[in-house]
Amino acid sequence: MKTKPIKQTLFKLLFNNESGIALILVLGVITILTFVLADFTFETKLNKIKIFNQQDKIQARLNAESGLNFAIAKLRLYQEGRNKIEKDENLKTAFPSSDLEAIIIQPFIFPIPMSPKANIIQKTALEEFTKKTLFRGELSVTFTKLSGFLNPNGLRILPAKKAVSPDVDAAAEPPPAVDDNDDDQGDPDAKKKTEKADVVIERKLVETLSRLLKDKSDTDEDFHSKYSNVDPTYLVKELKYYVNDSAAFKDSSRPEIEAKFSQKNISPKHAPMSSIDELYLLPSWDDAIIDLIKDRLSVHEVSVIAINEITIEDLKILFPNINNIQIEEFFKYRDGDEDKKIKGKKFKNAEDFKSAIVGSLAITTDAEYNDRMTELKQAGLTIDTSGKLYKVISRGVYNNAIFNLIAFIDLPIKPVPPKKKTPPPAGDPGQPADPGPDPKKEDKPEPTELLLPRVIEMRLE
Repeated sequence: MKTKPIKQTLFKLLFNNESGIALILVLGVITILTFVLADFTFETKLNKIKIFNQQDKIQARLNAESGLNFAIAKLRLYQEGRNKIEKDENLKTAFPSSDLEAIIIQPFIFPIPMSPKANIIQKTALEEFTKKTLFRGELSVTFTKLSGFLNPNGLRILPAKKAVSPDVDAAAEPPPAVDDNDDDQGDPDAKKKTEKADVVIERKLVETLSRLLKDKSDTDEDFHSKYSNVDPTYLVKELKYYVNDSAAFKDSSRPEIEAKFSQKNISPKHAPMSSIDELYLLPSWDDAIIDLIKDRLSVHEVSVIAINEITIEDLKILFPNINNIQIEEFFKYRDGDEDKKIKGKKFKNAEDFKSAIVGSLAITTDAEYNDRMTELKQAGLTIDTSGKLYKVISRGVYNNAIFNLIAFIDLPIKPVPPKKKTPPPAGDPGQPADPGPDPKKEDKPEPTELLLPRVIEMRLE
C-alpha cells in the first residue's frame, strides 16, 4: 500500500478544515500588515527627519540674518564715530579713523570660544552668559574691506552737459576764451586734466589686463599658448559696449563686437553691471581671463582707496612704472620687516602717503604723483586711510544646517553742494577795494560725511 506524502496530507487537511483556512488567512494578513507597517514607519521617520532638517535650515537662516543686522549696527556706529572724527581736527590727529575702522570690522563669533588658559571664574561667567542667551545655534560674522577700485561701470559714457542759460547763471564768471592757436592744446598734460572718466577707467583697465596677461603667460606655458594673441584693448571695448547705452557707444570696433554677441546668442545688457559675475556673459572673455582680473574689479562704487590695505596689484595700478624693489621697500615701510625687527608705519592720512611715495621711498616724482591723483579724481576716486565699502559674510549654523549670507554694504559719502560764486559788492570809487574773504579759508576742504549704511548686493549660499 502506497503512502501519501506528509506535505500533501497536511495541505489537504488544512483546506478540508475551516479553522485551517482561517489560520492561513490570518497569517497572510499579518504578513501584509507587517510590510505596510514597516513602510509606514519608514515614511513617518523620513518625514520627521525632513521636517527637523527644514526647521534647522530656517533657524540657521535666521542666525545668518541676525548676523547681518549685527554687522549693519556696527557699521552704523562706525558712521557716527567717523563723522565726529572728520569734524574735529584735534580728534582726527589723536584718533585716526583707520583705528576706529579696525575696531569695528573685527570678526564676531558666537558662542564665544573658550581659551584653554581661562580660569574658573571666566569659564563660569561665559557658561552662564551662554545659557541665559536666547540665541540658538552658532554665528560668525566677518568683514572684508573691498580694495578693487577699478569699476567696469565707470566705462559708461556720460551725456554731455547742456549749456546753462545766461539768465540762470548771470552772476557766474564767464569761462576763459580759448585760443585755437594756443600751444597748450597740443600739450598732453593739458589734455589729461580734461580727460573724461570713462577714458581714464578704460586706459586703467587695459593697462591692468595687459600686465596680468603678460605675468601669467611668463609663468604658465599652457596659458601662453592659448591666450598669447588676446587683445586686452578689444576685451575692454567689448566690456564697454556691454555696460553702455546702445546709442552712446560709437567705437569703430562696434560691428565686430555686435557680431560676437550675435554668434554666441547673447543680448548685451546696455546698462550698469549689478554683479561682477556678469563678466561670464561676455563672448570673448574666457573663464581663465576673468579669474585673472575678477578680484581687481568691483561693480560697486568704492570711491575711497584705503592706502593701508593697498595690495601689490593696486600699487601697480596706481604707479605703473614701479619696480619690484620699490614694491618691496613700500611694504617694508608700511608693514615692517620681521627679519630686521622694524615696525611698520601705517599711513595716518593722504599727505603722509604722499610724503612716503615722493620723499622717503622716491617711487615717483611730485608732478607724476599729482597727475595720478588727478586721474583718480576724474574717475571718482580718492585716497584715504579707511574705506566705505565692505563685504560681510554672516554664517549661521544650527545642528547640521549651515547657511551663508554674503552682503556688500556701502556707506555713501554725502555730496557737497557746489559753492556759488557771488560777484564782489560794488564799492564807492573813492573807497579802497574790499579785499574779500580769505582764499585760504575758502580752499579748505569740507569734512567727509558718511550716510547710513545700506546693503547694495546680497548673495545666498
